[in-house]
Amino acid sequence: MAAVTRYSGKVVVVTGGSRGIGAAIVRAFVDSGAQVVFCDKDEAGGRALEQELSGTVFIPGDVTQERDLQTLVSETLSRFGHLDCVVNNAGYHPPAQLPEETSAQGFRQLLEVNLLGTYTLIKLALPHLRKSRGNIINISSLVGAIGQSQALTYVATKHLPRKHLDSTVGRACSLNFRPQGHHSRRHLGPASTPTP
Repeated sequence: MAAVTRYSGKVVVVTGGSRGIGAAIVRAFVDSGAQVVFCDKDEAGGRALEQELSGTVFIPGDVTQERDLQTLVSETLSRFGHLDCVVNNAGYHPPAQLPEETSAQGFRQLLEVNLLGTYTLIKLALPHLRKSRGNIINISSLVGAIGQSQALTYVATKHLPRKHLDSTVGRACSLNFRPQGHHSRRHLGPASTPTP
């Protein structure tokens, strides 16, 4: 029974929470007693999940738009008064492409979703997570560590958080959290998971 209420009274923000891994993350936190605020570009899916799960709030949003992430954080604080955990889950995996078939513009767009969205939400949430001694969980991909055929740009966007953003933010956060003996961030890298 203790596991069911592990996050009772905690407030969690999840990006890309309408379907796939994100929806499973939202469900897991709700099942553990948390209040979950989640965003996604898929408004219909987000509204449906919000109706299905009590203890959730859906806020339409695009992680490539800083103002959407500002709204996500401010709405969370307005409704609940604090923030305990951020799960950076939103991401995109383009169709298979040979390196010479990729474009700089496509790579920039992928960086916006898979890397800069994570950075921006961390930047906005960090002052509030310091107050609550909260956590950052970055969802990446196993291919960020082992590579994937015909996915050069995707692998790069999933490698960077694992090797650079995650460790840099972790060091910066540890300076603030270490005196309390609290782990500031987690990094999860699932294998290939199809999302409809």
